[in-house]
Amino acid sequence: EIHAEVQLKNYGKFLEEYTSQLKRIEDALDDSVGDVWDFSLDPIALKLLPYEQSSLLELIKTENKVLNKVITVYAALCCEIKKLKYEAETKFYTGLLFYGEGATDSSMVEGDCQIQMGRFVSFLQELSCFVTRCYEVVVNVVHQLAVLYTSNK
Repeated sequence: EIHAEVQLKNYGKFLEEYTSQLKRIEDALDDSVGDVWDFSLDPIALKLLPYEQSSLLELIKTENKVLNKVITVYAALCCEIKKLKYEAETKFYTGLLFYGEGATDSSMVEGDCQIQMGRFVSFLQELSCFVTRCYEVVVNVVHQLAVLYTSNK
C-alpha cells in the first residue's frame, strides 16, 4: 500500500513536469507560428506546393525517335489505366458493394425487388461499357508488350 502511494506520487510529479514542458513548447511554437503570417494583417501568402508544368511529351524527349514513340505509347497506356482505376473506385465500387443493402426480404413489399433491379439496369449498362473499355486497354497493353518483346529493332 505504501509502495503504491509512492508510485502514485512519482507519477503525479512526472505528469506535472511533462505538462509544464509541453506548455513551454506550445508557447514557444505559438509565438513563432503567429509571426509568420496573420490573415487579417498580411494580404499575401505563399503557397509552397510543387506543381509540375511540363507535359508528358516534354518529359519523354530523347534523341532516339523510335524510343520516344515507344515510351509515349506506354505512358499514354499508363495514364489510361490510372483514369480507369479512378473511375472504377469513384463510380462503380460503392454501387456494387452496397446494392441490395439496407432492406431485408421480409420488409420488402411485393414488386420492390423488381423496381430496385430496374433502377440498377442503367448502372449495369455503364458497368458493362466500362468493363469492355478495360478489356480493350488490357488487350492493347498486351499487344504493345508483345511487339516490344519480339521486335528485332
